[in-house]
Amino acid sequence: MRVLITGGAKELGRAFSEAIGAQGHQLVITGRDEIALRTAETELRAKGVDVEAHVADLGDPGATPKLVESLGGIDVLVNNGALGGPVGPTWQVDENEWWRTFEVNLRGTAFAANAAIRTMTSGRIINVVSNAGVHRWPYVTAYSVSKAAVIKLTENLAIELKRRPIAVLSYDPGMVDAGLMSRGCDLETDDPHLRRIAQWARSQRDGGRFTPVEQSAALLARIVSGEFDHRSGGLITQEDG
Repeated sequence: MRVLITGGAKELGRAFSEAIGAQGHQLVITGRDEIALRTAETELRAKGVDVEAHVADLGDPGATPKLVESLGGIDVLVNNGALGGPVGPTWQVDENEWWRTFEVNLRGTAFAANAAIRTMTSGRIINVVSNAGVHRWPYVTAYSVSKAAVIKLTENLAIELKRRPIAVLSYDPGMVDAGLMSRGCDLETDDPHLRRIAQWARSQRDGGRFTPVEQSAALLARIVSGEFDHRSGGLITQEDG
């Protein structure tokens, strides 16, 4: 299968790429950072992964659709790329930065999914979300609300595609020591809102509530393989693993 992973060169996305590539799938990874993409491409190929890397910014609504079209279609889309967004009381943060988070996390995800659906005869779309989209995450509302919207997007697309062999699933990878949570744990700041998030993140890690990155990536690989297609429209979490 040909699998496209947005944000597939760094941190958790990189772990996803390694786990999926190890299954023998033809991998396409995208992101904004060309250097990171080329490094990931080289290192994954050294491990025997069939991979190609393309610069495509989810903030550009046409970038991923153009890539999908140029590839001649894909079998699986993993919508992993996202922004964490601004931190602080919603009425105090930069409103343009707040909305930019939606442009990447929601519009970028939706447009990538639309492009994939237009070329797919069968397959699956996996939207990487967060528990922050199910429960509240005050002071990080752009991220939280945009991920909630992606969960609803998943539910609606699944119903619209119920007569076609295309599954659409949301995947919560859990709290992992990578990306937003990792940076939060290590954050030293005088900003009271950032400090509050850092303290909470450390308490979750110290309390053993983090999911090992390898475990998170392994469950995604199972979703990519089609094991959860019967749950189309649903949210897959670590409890399902």
